[in-house]
Amino acid sequence: MDPLSPLNLVLPLAILLSSLLAPPAIAMPSIEEQAGALIAWKATLQTQEPLQSWDRKAWPCHSWRGIGCGARQGKFVITKISLRGMRLRGSLEVLNFSALTMLTSVDLSHNKLTGRIPWSEVGNLAILEDLRLGINKLSSSISNSIGNLAKLSVLILWGNQLSGHIPNNLGNLTKLSLLDLCHNQLSEHIPQELGYLVNLKGLRLCDNMLSSSIPNNLENLTKLTVLSLYKNQLSGHIPQELGYLVNLKNLSLYSNNFTGLIPRSLGNLSKLSHLFLWHKQLSGHISQKLCKLVNLEKLDLSFNMLTGSIPNCLGNLTKLTDLALFENQFSGHISQELGKLVNLENLELFKNMLTGSIPNNLGNLTKLIDLSLFENQLYGHIPQELGYLVNLKNFFALFKQPHKFDPE
Repeated sequence: MDPLSPLNLVLPLAILLSSLLAPPAIAMPSIEEQAGALIAWKATLQTQEPLQSWDRKAWPCHSWRGIGCGARQGKFVITKISLRGMRLRGSLEVLNFSALTMLTSVDLSHNKLTGRIPWSEVGNLAILEDLRLGINKLSSSISNSIGNLAKLSVLILWGNQLSGHIPNNLGNLTKLSLLDLCHNQLSEHIPQELGYLVNLKGLRLCDNMLSSSIPNNLENLTKLTVLSLYKNQLSGHIPQELGYLVNLKNLSLYSNNFTGLIPRSLGNLSKLSHLFLWHKQLSGHISQKLCKLVNLEKLDLSFNMLTGSIPNCLGNLTKLTDLALFENQFSGHISQELGKLVNLENLELFKNMLTGSIPNNLGNLTKLIDLSLFENQLYGHIPQELGYLVNLKNFFALFKQPHKFDPE
């Protein structure tokens, strides 16, 4: 081939251009630099006993507690820090994360760490997949730098003192399978961008000060098994679109300011085992669609303004262990069908407008621990069959209305 042919000229040029345009390789600090950063951090901690094995004379990859290593470019580097529950007291601000750029997993949860999270440095951990800082006393807001962690699959920050808003660019972290920001002081709205996290299996934003409505596009998160938004200041209607989350097992929306009806579409969530919608301002009837939730174990609709009768078809939910419908405006009789719920441990129907007598076949519910029926308009005999409830510890049926019952 002619050495001056176009092909021979183009190939070297293409190789040169590709090398110039390729993303820069992650700077790889030596194992000595990494170990030095951790030793320096240890020296600042108020509790050092759990890290006695961290000694310069020892090989970090074999001897240091909570440290894991891997091979990168033919060299050993520190890739994992796992110090969960060691009661460490100190700050993350003095940990030199710039020397730890090969980390894929960090678990410092259940400690007593204080101060700010150094997001500008943490945001440079480009291959980090798992970040767990829950149950500490960390403060500050969540920086936009979090959006740089493109490989992150687990982000757990629950149980801290984080404030401010949830950054929109969390929506960039499309590999996330678990996002847990519960029990902080986060405010403002839930970003629409969270609807881009299509690999999420767990979304927990509970016990914050979040306001506004639930974004409709959370319907895109069809892999979700857990959605916990309870104890916020969310308002508006519960979106019908939640009915598309067909893999949900736990839906907890209680203690918010939602109004309107319970969406009929929730009846599509056939895998649901826990449904908690209490302490809101929900109204209307219980849709018979909910009777399709045959895997339901815990159903709590208490402290609402629900009306009508308690559907007979709730007797189909034979896996129920807890049924709480108290402090509503239910009327009509207590259905005989509830006697089919042989796994029930707690049946709480008090403070409604129920009438009629107590069904005899509630005596079938031999696992019952708590039976609360007071402050209704019940009358008649107390069934002898209730004597079969040998596990009953709390029987609040007649104490507040003894004049309406006659012993058999």
